[in-house]
Amino acid sequence: MDKEALLTRYFSDSLTAEELQLFNQLLENDTKFKEQFEFEKDLKRAIKEKERIQLKAKLQDFETELKHKSTPKNSNYKAWAIAASIAILLSVGWFGYDNFFKVNYNELYSENFQQYPNTSYSITRGDIDNTIERQAFVAYETGNYQTAVDNFEKLDSSTKDYIDFYKAQAYLKLNTTDTAKPLFKKVISDNVEFVAESHWYLALIAIKEKDKQSAISYLEKLITDYNFNKEKAKELLDKLI
Repeated sequence: MDKEALLTRYFSDSLTAEELQLFNQLLENDTKFKEQFEFEKDLKRAIKEKERIQLKAKLQDFETELKHKSTPKNSNYKAWAIAASIAILLSVGWFGYDNFFKVNYNELYSENFQQYPNTSYSITRGDIDNTIERQAFVAYETGNYQTAVDNFEKLDSSTKDYIDFYKAQAYLKLNTTDTAKPLFKKVISDNVEFVAESHWYLALIAIKEKDKQSAISYLEKLITDYNFNKEKAKELLDKLI
């Protein structure tokens, strides 16, 4: 697919799973594509902010006008006020209305997803013990996610409970969310290390899948019970509600 078309479909939130995988690969490997993406994202954000300011100003003008007018005594006043508000919203234009209120799930996901760093297995250059676990984490840290998955699958997660979490991370980088999701859920149900972090990544998966209610549920749980990414979770929740 043409790169320009790919960017257009991304910002209209209409990428297929295959197109999203290609998009992420280009974002990681094509410097010019990434620069164009960042430029268009910043431009879109600036346009949205301008529209938000314009909309707020129009609503404030409308409110001021109402305060200076005598309130009609008939029951049609409320309906008239609502109709006037809708007219103001429509005056912004369909493009402005759509961009102001629509949730772009792809954009929210890409803005908030970051691979979790390896904090569980120490890798040193002089280490001559080339175990499967070491091979898995070396592959994970160097971006060889399929190799990482292949080696994580050989390990017994019942003896090292952090394995499922990092395996899920590697699957996420491979855009295999259907496999990553149950692994994060297992971490939560087993109540082991990375429970809070798993709530965060499950929320991001739900956003990627456009499952708004599940995303809200995971974010609310994270905010209520844990401190990990709490402020980011609040910001993300505000954009979804």
